[in-house]
Amino acid sequence: MAGTRPATPQAMFTRIAPRYDAVNSLLTLGGDKRLRRRAVRALDLRPGAEVLDIAAGTAEIGAALAAVYPLRLSYVAVDLNEQMLAVAARKFARLRRKRPSNDWQLALGSAESLDFPSSSFDAAVMCFALDDMDDPAAALAETVRVLRADGRFLLIELAMPDSPLLRNLLKLRLRLIRGVAAIAGMDSVAHMTREVELDRGVEHTLARCENAGLELESTARHLGGLVRAHVFRKRKGL
Repeated sequence: MAGTRPATPQAMFTRIAPRYDAVNSLLTLGGDKRLRRRAVRALDLRPGAEVLDIAAGTAEIGAALAAVYPLRLSYVAVDLNEQMLAVAARKFARLRRKRPSNDWQLALGSAESLDFPSSSFDAAVMCFALDDMDDPAAALAETVRVLRADGRFLLIELAMPDSPLLRNLLKLRLRLIRGVAAIAGMDSVAHMTREVELDRGVEHTLARCENAGLELESTARHLGGLVRAHVFRKRKGL
């Protein structure tokens, strides 16, 4: 569905940080944790792999990696919002007990200007974040820069389902959720439902990534097509 998807203001992330994981669970009917675990398996990480989670929020990707990969990993979560990282830090305390051999790090920073040397990571992940960037093209260019040769990039994004029936049912459900959220003063939930409805389409997302120097390897559909998980590889010679 074509549209102009509204970027989420940082003030909203600050306000909802303690409830962010709960909001995601509400919007995905509790399927968000399961889909992240399924998505990160596609990275096919090796022992000692270094992974950068860009616009990591509360580091739910880190939790998914810990659940899926028993091997030793280095994981860095970078985000622009201090309150979201504060939630991630509390999560890290649990993850360190679960995977004590892993290296868990937090970094405050912008996706459009990553403070890491070029060719630093074996894999990068961005989950539900690309359209929240002021400059998505710059964020993708930075992602490519910090990936090592042949590095993989996992992009998880919202999308409208392919099926017209599912699409119409989803629109109805989103409007109902938005109405309840408006009455309850839950503007963050209302905003997120608008993000889904104004999705600009998978082809738009893929074109952005290809223009940045990423080659598509696979796409997986989750939650009836509401979420797409794309795995890219850094183009040779970059």
